[in-house]
Amino acid sequence: MKDQIQYGNTLINYNLEFAKRKTLGIKVHPDKSVNVCAPIGSSVEKIREKVKSKASWIVKQQDFFLSFHPLTPARKYVSGETHLYLGRQYRLKLHQDKSESVKLSGGYIHVYTQDLSNKTHIQELLKQWYKSKAEVHFNQLFNELKPISKKVYELEPQLSYRWMKKRWGSCDKNGKIHLNLELMKAPKKCIEYVIVHELCHLKYLNHSTAFYDLLEQVYPDWKATKDKLERLMV
Repeated sequence: MKDQIQYGNTLINYNLEFAKRKTLGIKVHPDKSVNVCAPIGSSVEKIREKVKSKASWIVKQQDFFLSFHPLTPARKYVSGETHLYLGRQYRLKLHQDKSESVKLSGGYIHVYTQDLSNKTHIQELLKQWYKSKAEVHFNQLFNELKPISKKVYELEPQLSYRWMKKRWGSCDKNGKIHLNLELMKAPKKCIEYVIVHELCHLKYLNHSTAFYDLLEQVYPDWKATKDKLERLMV
């Protein structure tokens, strides 16, 4: 059976099953689904209390797995199709033209290209456009948030960005923050959250309790922002 609990601004849905066992078990899967296995005869209310007591851990596990699921549904790159940019939906409008460009206007992302049938090339033009926008917005947000690192890291952190298949961002031991260009499709608030998340990794290169304590300290509404990112992009 399916059930749910409320944890702050987060609604945790889970699949509940009963089995011959002595204790309740909770498992969070890579797709962020939650399975709860309870002893036969357990009351639903008692189960909910137990799940709620583990809510913080569940959300942290989902947050960890979320970093590996940044891909939006496959696109066909045809006129009328919706594409995200900074959290808003725009319709794609293709134009046959000798000169190639991408422009944002009137609720549309206009793509001008010679061959309207070459979907791979249209995709590449859009990716180049997203990257050009990232050069502005990623750097602006990174420079605004970089002072957070002074409390946890001695050196000056550096920023890079590229298309990634498996995560929103990463932080290496040399102090470089890497962002997924897919984030240009998310609201600025969500990009901000990922940057702060990675800046906290300058001190803790893991998802330990200490890491989440630091994240909570420097970015108290991280759970709500993470949920927004998940709803829009996964």
